[in-house]
Amino acid sequence: MSTFLVLLLNPTSVLLHDPSLVDATPSSCTGIASAGAFCLAPPDLAELARWLLVAMCVPTLLGVMPAASAPLHAYAAFSLASNTVGIEGGDYLETTVSVVLAVVCCTDRRWNGWRPRDTALPRRRNIPAHVLFLALKAQLAYVYLEAATVKQAHPIWADGSALWYWVQQPNFGARSEVRELLEWVLSHGTLLHAATWGVIVTEYVLAVSVLAARRRTPRLLTLGVSATLHLVFSLVLGLVTFEISMLGAMLVLMWRSGDALPWRFFRLARHGSDECGDRSSHPGALLQSTEK
Repeated sequence: MSTFLVLLLNPTSVLLHDPSLVDATPSSCTGIASAGAFCLAPPDLAELARWLLVAMCVPTLLGVMPAASAPLHAYAAFSLASNTVGIEGGDYLETTVSVVLAVVCCTDRRWNGWRPRDTALPRRRNIPAHVLFLALKAQLAYVYLEAATVKQAHPIWADGSALWYWVQQPNFGARSEVRELLEWVLSHGTLLHAATWGVIVTEYVLAVSVLAARRRTPRLLTLGVSATLHLVFSLVLGLVTFEISMLGAMLVLMWRSGDALPWRFFRLARHGSDECGDRSSHPGALLQSTEK
């Protein structure tokens, strides 16, 4: 969704914008980046290349033939990260995640990715997926660990005043809709220090929990904390596609098929409602339940 939205909503005049040049040209066409779509396409066909990349993302969104659609999406993400002007780290993260998923999906023979997989498949076919998911966990843990350590090493983050400067930064600061409110909140020293160090501590916790969380509750807590953190970044700094990228990566790692239906919770809720129904058939039950 992130790759799709960036390519769909931004023409090549924006994606390939370089203030030092008159014409729109790819930001890099050296090394492996030369295999990107914007480098392979002639300059007058750059818009056509963009729309072809948009089309490559659609089968992945629909879940059609994962073995074929995942490599197409990986190439679109690679072209976006390699050939266009990077504004945030989400584009590069998408490339890593989509390439890993493309390799995993090569063993997926379903025509519809929303259907359950055949549980009778040989277990050895899942070995590449497990290895690549471990690599993806290491990648996500590194993202959070590097973000925390780099912040902590900087003086304005170490003294707890960084968010005050970031909010007022003209290029990557707070959005105009929330800037005035945040300036008032962060003008209080205690709140400023708590918020600044809260970001660092949260990123350290996520770096560890991405690797360590195995049981259902820690996994879902990790997913919830990560989603909340990036939602705040999205609302305050406008990093919408970065939020989508991180949420997608965390869903891949932290969500399990059994988490979608917490049957134990529903059984307990239903058992409780049945008991209430039985009690309501006795005189005075309605009064007792109301008092409770």
